[in-house]
Amino acid sequence: MTEPPRGAAERVAYLIRLVAAGPHRFSLGELAARAELPPSTVHRLLKVLLDCGFVERGSGQSYRPGRELYRTASQLIARFDLTRSARPFLEMLVAEWQETAVLCAYSPPGRCGIIADVVSTPHLLRFAVEKGGEVALPWGSLGRAILAFLPTGEGEILLREAGDGPLTGRPRPTRAELEADLARIRKEGTARYFDPRHDIAGIAAPIFGAEKEMLGCIGVTMPSARYRLHEEDDLAAAVRAAAIRISELAAISYS
Repeated sequence: MTEPPRGAAERVAYLIRLVAAGPHRFSLGELAARAELPPSTVHRLLKVLLDCGFVERGSGQSYRPGRELYRTASQLIARFDLTRSARPFLEMLVAEWQETAVLCAYSPPGRCGIIADVVSTPHLLRFAVEKGGEVALPWGSLGRAILAFLPTGEGEILLREAGDGPLTGRPRPTRAELEADLARIRKEGTARYFDPRHDIAGIAAPIFGAEKEMLGCIGVTMPSARYRLHEEDDLAAAVRAAAIRISELAAISYS
């Protein structure tokens, strides 16, 4: 687990994320253990969340997410729900190409992608993709479709920290090779990945918000053995068209 934040404001935000992602009811001790913070500190921060309605008292000594937290979240979702908006496009890609379609959301705090939704191929031979899994940005079509369009500072940090492939152990490419591929992705609008040694392949395209901020990407992934059976450029065009349409929906939602 990453080291918990030290500043008071950062710790409040940290607890909100833990409450939102955790069980419906929890005790002070359980939240303190998840946060890796002293119970006395968590008790003080919970008082702040109680006062603003983000946390409420449950039965006994338990707590639960507050109605104000739900209301705030619903306001954002009402504007634009990336997962819900992308779902028809995932289903469309699978129906047309018979390969697994994936929605990956960008997490700025974690500097990684998070698998937000998956529609699996009907083929029995498939590359397993699990919702909630992390995607290392320097690797694969999903990761590089995001990395190529990040602001320079964020991208530079990731390029410096890039290690070997998390799934394959494959040595990372040289800095020059990676930068050349990212430049190609920015030019073409899609990231392509083909690794026959580890039987992984895919194509992905970036999704942007109303102010051109990075939201994530949509992609199609498959065993490399089936990759060459498809018209690669046509598949790339279909993935990019889906990403553009989702980006347009995001822009409309915030206009």
